[in-house]
Amino acid sequence: MATLAGVSGTAAADDLLPDGVVLDLHYRTAHIDETGYAKPANADTLRATLGYLWKFAPNWSAYAEGTKVVSLFDGKYNSGANGETKYPSESDPPSTELSAAWIGYDNGTVDLRAGRQYVALDDQRFFTASLWRQNPQSFDAFSSALNFDTGTTLRYIYLGEVHRTVGNSYPDPTQREWSVDGNLFHIDQTLPVGTLTGYDYLVENDTTAKYSWRTAGARYTGTENFGVATLNWTAEFAQQNSWRNNPVQYTADYHLFELNYGLPQISLKLGDELLGGNGKTAFSSPYGSNHGFDGWTNQFKNIPADGLEDRYAGGFGKITSALSWGLTFHNFFAQRNDQRYGSEANASLTYAFSRNWSTEVDYANYHSNGFSVSQHELWLQLEYRHGTLGGG
Repeated sequence: MATLAGVSGTAAADDLLPDGVVLDLHYRTAHIDETGYAKPANADTLRATLGYLWKFAPNWSAYAEGTKVVSLFDGKYNSGANGETKYPSESDPPSTELSAAWIGYDNGTVDLRAGRQYVALDDQRFFTASLWRQNPQSFDAFSSALNFDTGTTLRYIYLGEVHRTVGNSYPDPTQREWSVDGNLFHIDQTLPVGTLTGYDYLVENDTTAKYSWRTAGARYTGTENFGVATLNWTAEFAQQNSWRNNPVQYTADYHLFELNYGLPQISLKLGDELLGGNGKTAFSSPYGSNHGFDGWTNQFKNIPADGLEDRYAGGFGKITSALSWGLTFHNFFAQRNDQRYGSEANASLTYAFSRNWSTEVDYANYHSNGFSVSQHELWLQLEYRHGTLGGG
């Protein structure tokens, strides 16, 4: 880290970038050792994103952003597009794409945006830009929000196309882009303690019909201070039903309970997340975050037909103002018979050299109890970021 810290000496150059410029350089090296493979995978990739936010009139703005992902050092890994199936997978194939292009109006009460954009709702479980992956996920969409003095916010988003994290250069067009007819309804209400959220997401997927569903639910989040300590909580319930052209008729439940108890230097968390299954079909979240839930090795990118319950505990905090850490332990079970799928440990260490430069080390170790195979992964990341990806 001391070597890399020398980079921060150039951070003053950040101030020379013109207003409106967004620049992101994100290098990641990944080492994946998976049972069943003779050799581990080593993937070195770089994401370069350049955007510009133009505020051309009072309350009006426009934004355009391009992203290029390259593979470095002749990395030996299965990107899903390079045919290197003798190696474990790291789904960051090379790509060049227009990741955002929108025009918007925002006067503080009404917020409208039309064009290619990032969509991130609540904890991003159901809709996300998926910025962990080198290729972001963006949507051709119209989004709107209406803010009231009563603490109420109404949102409506129409989705027309999903540009997925495999990137624009992926050989299978049905994986690159999904044509959808999505209508997302979302309401937030600030309460004396916490915020209550209701949502109803209706998505017809014309490219991959099994991901046509309606997901409706409610979410309650809050924070309470006890001197120097803070208690945060989340309680969420949802139900998913097959929708329109989905060839399989099903209903699946979802819940999330999480408690965080924090002191100035350390916080502890306990959680339980359930994605239901009936033995044939399970709750799915194809437009949402994979890496942020159910362990970093992504064993449960596709939820097992018997459902998935993730019971987890962990902690996070700061060693110094610039150095932070996190540690989480997961235990995975089937919903229908409480069979134990496996367990996973996730650990991270993040250091911010300056406002724009940071590095991060992440480690994940999945131990299989019969579901998938055991594997461990190690990532090292270095990032320079000026401005907000997606235009904010």
